[in-house]
Amino acid sequence: MFKKSKPQVTPPPAAPTVEEMLADIDTFEICQPAGSTNASSSAAFEHALLTEPENLSLETWWQVFDEYDQKVKKLETMEGTLDAHKEKLLECKIKLEKNAKDLREGISKQQTLIKEVIDC
Repeated sequence: MFKKSKPQVTPPPAAPTVEEMLADIDTFEICQPAGSTNASSSAAFEHALLTEPENLSLETWWQVFDEYDQKVKKLETMEGTLDAHKEKLLECKIKLEKNAKDLREGISKQQTLIKEVIDC
């Protein structure tokens, strides 16, 4: 009823030779992402600022100062956020303790009622 047909898949491409790979290495270029160069340059600026501040240009000094100022502002923002979360957690803790106390009182009342019924 059904005939078997030959698969019509093309063969995979041949692997490159060593010469082709070496030729590709000559044209290969590595591009550093912008973020990593800024971090290393920032660290270099800070190191230069600490070791030899008199040799830094005014522009470089202000650049390091601005980066430091931004870090301080970010830290202050994070600190405020953490304080807000801490307050919320304390409020939740108080609410949970109040609910636990209410539950304990309810359980003790039920136990006393059960004892009264059993004793009668």
